[in-house]
Amino acid sequence: MGRKRNLSEYGGREDEEEKQMKERRVKEKQEGRESMRPSMIKNKEKRAAVHAKLKQQKKVEKRKKVKAREAAEKKRHLCQGRR
Repeated sequence: MGRKRNLSEYGGREDEEEKQMKERRVKEKQEGRESMRPSMIKNKEKRAAVHAKLKQQKKVEKRKKVKAREAAEKKRHLCQGRR
């Protein structure tokens, strides 16, 4: 009765960039699960070190995402300007 439709049913397609972004997100989630969380460490000094490293990694990933988003947005504006 009520089922979700795929984009292909509407005639639309996903861009390759969107597929790549989805694949990256899946990989990042899998890597995140494998790493040890700071809350699992009882030693205060080691826990602080792991927390700092994790926080730094998140900052780096966030910067990469922002740059990728800006680049995609810029590319989209350039393509629209040519029409």
